[in-house]
Amino acid sequence: MRIVAAFVLLAVLGGLAVFLTFSSSWGALLAPQARAEPTILAEEAATPTPDWTGKLTATVSQAVVLRAAPIPAAPVVGMLRRGDTVALAGCDAEVLWCQTEDKSWLLSYMLDILPGDLPILDHPGLTVKTLKDALTPTPEPFTPPPATAEPTAPSLALLLPTPTPTAASPASIETVVNDAANLRAGPGTDFAIIGKAAPGTSVQVVGQNESGEWYQLADGAWIAAFLVEPLIAPPPVVTPDALAPANDLSMNDASASPPAVDAPVIPAPEEATGGENDTTVNEAPPSS
Repeated sequence: MRIVAAFVLLAVLGGLAVFLTFSSSWGALLAPQARAEPTILAEEAATPTPDWTGKLTATVSQAVVLRAAPIPAAPVVGMLRRGDTVALAGCDAEVLWCQTEDKSWLLSYMLDILPGDLPILDHPGLTVKTLKDALTPTPEPFTPPPATAEPTAPSLALLLPTPTPTAASPASIETVVNDAANLRAGPGTDFAIIGKAAPGTSVQVVGQNESGEWYQLADGAWIAAFLVEPLIAPPPVVTPDALAPANDLSMNDASASPPAVDAPVIPAPEEATGGENDTTVNEAPPSS
């Protein structure tokens, strides 16, 4: 009996030893191994900066479209945002349109400052600076009047009121209609339509109303400002004529003569001595 118990004890101890051995081996095999791997950081590709060396550049002051030719109706070939830098090839003779290096055109007043040595196209040797200097009038030196020793009586012309000079008519600014537009008798949609303008029609702008929402044309008609291409310069503010809207009858011409009304016919009173209604003058009695 003791021998059997000893064999059972040895079997239990052997099994325990085998269990401990295998559990430690498999635990070591299944344990995660942390390996230090080098982290590779992807470097962002830097945006290449254009090389402006030796080029005539200018900064865009506001968003502007690039056109295929120096006219407002030319096709749009691109757009520049505010703050962009653009390389220029030259300007036209009026310094109104400038050409970029990629042969597109934009309005010069959309740029902050034009380079002074920017060439004028079709005029070799002429630059923007020399052209502006030639157009700028030279002020004449002021020569003070000679001092008089004795005071003189004021001239009669000085005592008369100075006539107010008549304001010269504003110069017209040419632009192009960019959409079908109605021409109206005044600056507003409540004025009568007196004409129409098709897209691409060239018009002459001579003024604008106080809000700048309507332009007056050379023929006196008014057109909405958003229906034409941007102007090269703001037109002067003009006061519209006192025209009545189409639905207002209070502004009719007061000088127009009223319609003719037939006067009532009043019969002549009958004379006491005669029995006829006669309005003719009695003839003088024959001379005796």
